[in-house]
Amino acid sequence: MNGALLIAILCFLLGSVPFGLFFARIFGGEDIRRKGSGNIGATNVSRVVGFWPAGFLTFVSDTAKGVLAVLLTGEAAASFLQGFADFSALEWRPGTLLLQWMAAAFVVLGHCFSPWLRFRGGKGVATGFGAFLVLTPSASLAGILGFVITFLNTRIGSLASLAGLLLVVVAHFVLPGFVLGAHLLWGAVLVFVILARHEKNLDALLESRENRFE
Repeated sequence: MNGALLIAILCFLLGSVPFGLFFARIFGGEDIRRKGSGNIGATNVSRVVGFWPAGFLTFVSDTAKGVLAVLLTGEAAASFLQGFADFSALEWRPGTLLLQWMAAAFVVLGHCFSPWLRFRGGKGVATGFGAFLVLTPSASLAGILGFVITFLNTRIGSLASLAGLLLVVVAHFVLPGFVLGAHLLWGAVLVFVILARHEKNLDALLESRENRFE
C-alpha cells in the first residue's frame, strides 16, 4: 500500500473516535447528539453536561487526536509502518510537510464526518488545534490568546473558536519560519472544513442569536 494512503486512512479513523459522545454518556447519561446543538464537541458537552470533567476530557481527547495524527508522520511511527506501506516517494517521506499537513487534514475530516456516527461529527476546532500545536506552535499560541480574549469578552464559544482559528492562520503566514509549498493546500482543506462546519454558527452570529455561556 502507498504510505500516504495508509497515513490518510489511519488519521481519518483516529479522528472519527467520538470522545464527546462517550464522555457525555459516562458523566451525564446523555446522548449529546440529542441535546443542545447536537454537536459532539467540547463546547456542546460543556454546555449540556458541564465543563468538568466531561467537557474538559472531550477537549483534551479531541486535541490529542490532532497531535497524534501529525506525530504519526514522524520517523519513529513510519519505521513501524514501513512493513505495511511504501514510503519511497520523496514528497511523501516521513517528516515532510506534505505528509504532516495531509495527516492534519484527514484527522479533522474524520472528526467532522465520523463513519461511526453516519458521517456526522464535531466541528474540528480542538482536533485542528492539536495538529496546529505540532505543525506551527508559535501560531497556535496566538490562536490561544485570540480564543481566550474573545471568549472572556463575548462568552460565545463559536466566535472565540473562529477568532482563534483566524489568528492561527494569520500568525502562521507572518511569523518567521513560514514555508511556501503544496502542503498549504492541505492546510486550506483543514481550515475550510472547520469553517464549513460552523455555517449555522456564522448565521446565528450575524443574526445575534448565537448561544452564550452563562
